[in-house]
Amino acid sequence: MRLAGAALLTAAGLLAGLLQEERLRDRAERREELCRMLDMMEFELERFRTPLPALFEKLSEQTDGDTGAFCGKVADGLHKRQERDMAGIWRSSLQILPAPERKLLAPLGGVLGRYGAEEQLRALAACARDMERARDEAREEARRKGRLWVGLSAAGAAAAAVLLL
Repeated sequence: MRLAGAALLTAAGLLAGLLQEERLRDRAERREELCRMLDMMEFELERFRTPLPALFEKLSEQTDGDTGAFCGKVADGLHKRQERDMAGIWRSSLQILPAPERKLLAPLGGVLGRYGAEEQLRALAACARDMERARDEAREEARRKGRLWVGLSAAGAAAAAVLLL
């Protein structure tokens, strides 16, 4: 019975480490999807001057996860005009995303739909650079710390199991 308990404790520690590793990978993937969204926005605005409601509708269909939900909420806000301006719609839609990503994307709300195409493209490019940097940091952290979390959690749980035996 004690041995089964020790095995379960070790397995729980390993599972905790694996879950933390998954969270780190999810953050990197979310940022990758946001980079893809920003690239698509830049392309559509630069090449076709796509109106914002149509752009965000298209983005909501072509992106996944939180990013797709974010774009869908922006598109809905633009169609329903619940907020008076794009900045308000952007700000309320950002609540779908975690705080670090919100902070990176927040400045775009005051520029999109408010200034000329060139200013919007410059703001998008700057935001994309920041998001790419954040994505690269998240990837590196997931690669480096993910294995560390798994190893330390399993080892800590195994050590606790040995102490309990």
